[in-house]
Amino acid sequence: MDASKELIRILLVDDEEAFLLATSQALGRRGFEVSVAPNGVTALEKIANENYDVVVLDVKMPDIDGLEVFGQISSRKPDTPVILLTGHPSINDAFHTSKHGIADYLSKPVEMDELARKARQVATDARQKKQEDKTPGDSADVTEAISILIVDDETELLDSLQRIFVRRKMNAITADSGARALDILTEQLVDVMVLDVKMPGMDGLEVLRRVREKYPSIQVILLSGHPSVEAAMEGVKLGASEYLKKPPDIDELIGTITRLFRQRQEILEEQQKRLIEEIRRRYTD
Repeated sequence: MDASKELIRILLVDDEEAFLLATSQALGRRGFEVSVAPNGVTALEKIANENYDVVVLDVKMPDIDGLEVFGQISSRKPDTPVILLTGHPSINDAFHTSKHGIADYLSKPVEMDELARKARQVATDARQKKQEDKTPGDSADVTEAISILIVDDETELLDSLQRIFVRRKMNAITADSGARALDILTEQLVDVMVLDVKMPGMDGLEVLRRVREKYPSIQVILLSGHPSVEAAMEGVKLGASEYLKKPPDIDELIGTITRLFRQRQEILEEQQKRLIEEIRRRYTD
């Protein structure tokens, strides 16, 4: 089928009623199926229950702003492209949001043909990416890619684990020091960190402490070539999810990563539910 003729479902989120009405009608006339949400809470409820090809999202809203809504979308449905709209654009904002996975960034008042073109483009790109990710022999059940950060000063182990994870369709990033790992996390969050305890400079336990302070949802697996009860106990106190011996048994490691990823997804879903309930209670009146 011609990509330009495929039906595209859009969720339009904006607190300006006149803009919401005019834009939804304009996009409808251009062949889109448009749903609307007048605030962030309604948008999150719709996103939890429906699948959309594109979300067009206003940045400035009174209850929960567009960036918060985007954060919830990216954790729950990371493959859904988001176009941000703002009446107060800046280069810094555009750079910041592009680093965090925003599909596009447009200024208000937006020209309707331009918005339609962008929406069709990002939806088509997302569909093509999903199709490319499917390879012959894949299971019918498509699981979300797990992102992993491997931290170890032994480069051979880093390369070996990265190749193993990539073959299993996981997104594997490496860092050869604790400092480098923390730098990476400022640019890209991950689901699971596989972390060596003994490293020169900043050791694994100090990295774990800092990760727990700033990124509490990341699941951390500690690895040690010389495991000890004391180190294991300290790791547990600092919030490690698991403690494995080096070199790890690959099947055990993969199984542990998969289990921890599912736990993290459950935690994020529960956090999303609590956030929605809190906002609904706050703005009931």
